[in-house]
Amino acid sequence: MRIYNTLTRNKKDFQPIKKGEISIYVCGPTVYDEPHIGHARSAYVFDVIRRYLKYKDKGCKIKFVRNVTDIDDKIINKAKEACASGDLKTAVKEISQKYLASYTECMDRMGILKPYREPKATEYIEKMKKFIALLIKRKAAYVADGDVYFDIKKAKNYGKLSNQNLEKMEAGARIASGENKKDPLDFALWKKAKVGEPSWPSPWGEGRPGWHIECSVMSSDIFGGEFDIHAGGIDLIFPHHENEIAQSEGAGKKFAKLWMHNGLLTINAEKMAKSLGNFITIKDFETKYKDLDLLKLLFINSHYRSPVDYTEEKIKQIKKAKERIKIFVKFANKTMEKIERDKGKPNVNYQGHSGLPWANKYKLRFESAMDDDFNTPKALAEIFSMIHEGNSLKVENTADTYLKLKCFRDVLTELLAGIFGLSIKEDSFGEVEKILMKEYEEFRKQKNFKKSDEFRHILLNEYNIIVEDTKEGPVWRKKL
Repeated sequence: MRIYNTLTRNKKDFQPIKKGEISIYVCGPTVYDEPHIGHARSAYVFDVIRRYLKYKDKGCKIKFVRNVTDIDDKIINKAKEACASGDLKTAVKEISQKYLASYTECMDRMGILKPYREPKATEYIEKMKKFIALLIKRKAAYVADGDVYFDIKKAKNYGKLSNQNLEKMEAGARIASGENKKDPLDFALWKKAKVGEPSWPSPWGEGRPGWHIECSVMSSDIFGGEFDIHAGGIDLIFPHHENEIAQSEGAGKKFAKLWMHNGLLTINAEKMAKSLGNFITIKDFETKYKDLDLLKLLFINSHYRSPVDYTEEKIKQIKKAKERIKIFVKFANKTMEKIERDKGKPNVNYQGHSGLPWANKYKLRFESAMDDDFNTPKALAEIFSMIHEGNSLKVENTADTYLKLKCFRDVLTELLAGIFGLSIKEDSFGEVEKILMKEYEEFRKQKNFKKSDEFRHILLNEYNIIVEDTKEGPVWRKKL
């Protein structure tokens, strides 16, 4: 398996630090607003990567850590809006809890696996203070009137992750009003308390941690040193991840071996922003389309390092792709049920039948694509090639047909559901829908096509249900 490393800017063979264990740290949410589809992309991309690593080695333990920033300027500003008067500290806590609950709910609805650990910034204040004290002791940081800054001049090769030149960065940087740092690029490790804001006691006075310090402290504490993969959005490379490297190395600690970053998401070629009226939350998307698989399929149709542009036209195309999956699963299930009814259930044993190797060629090509820096578009194309061949299968009422279809369906389940986290279950219908469908079938049998067409119209327009008439009877599915 070869993975692209942002730090070295090339693909290299991946070899975990510890045999039988892979450690991954992903920058999680700052919980001050409803999670949007950009958050969904980052969470889903690294969930797929996590699932595939587990698929490659079932016995391997994946230590997947995703942090939560629950104290930050953005959260404080949101709390100030929420409570014009009153206890700001309580409001900050309520805001962070509210939006963390919303984020967790959205991740659950998307089928994102739970992390191995999900540390919150406020749970790590004491350990952050110790880390900062170590940086001061090593002369990599300094105190300035209650604030503590990292001294960028003490960082070796600063800019190596973002591939930037320190002198050029300094030329364009300025010290903002109220800041006491020596160099414009120095960044805050500890912020002096402001009136009414949440704060904690420290050797440097009341205050709270800066944003960058939390990830260095959490990863160091949980993994105990160097770890395999640090991941996040491409927008975090500078300054966040660059500063994480600087402060971790400044403390004399080994940090991430490999850096992975997902591309950004735009809406109709524009940056997503509330001011532009194109801000789409995960809940907005689900309310509109009823199926979060469409969002997942949109994401894996692009390589994780590439940008994704969200458009209504692309969602229409994705709907067609999901329909192809549903149609094949329905076809396979119905054909297998008929063979079981007519001939009895065949012995489920691929040995001696052509089904397994026939599907395996797609499975091997899928793995080859994923082994090449998780090339999901190419891997997905192999799945649809398999679906096409399955749909083109000459159906005969034989055990061989049964085993071939079962093999295709099993591989589809293993790859689409197991790795891409997509649902391939058949549609379920309510009692009223079943009654209407039964009436349709009865009128079709009576050749009363006028009445059956009336029920077809009702089912399609009022219940969003499509019927396909086959020799074996009608086949029903929900319209996406």
